[in-house]
Amino acid sequence: MPNWEGLSSDAQDVYINLGTRNDKTIKKIKTARLINAIRESQFVGYDKETPYNWLIFEYERRKTQRNWLLGVSAAVITVAGILVTALAA
Repeated sequence: MPNWEGLSSDAQDVYINLGTRNDKTIKKIKTARLINAIRESQFVGYDKETPYNWLIFEYERRKTQRNWLLGVSAAVITVAGILVTALAA
């Protein structure tokens, strides 16, 4: 693997944890560590390898999941606000 040695031990650890394909292990990786590993991989030139694609996939999955959660929460809050306004009038 070219440039693997150029990655920090934290970035290597993120790649190793992703490589386990164990959901519990992957969920324990903090999103900030994923972002740092992405940036470092791009800096070192490790962004052409297949493990980098796994890293990007996991980051995009979390981002999409967070956006859906925020959207549903906003809808619930909006409906609750409308009900409170309608009942107060």
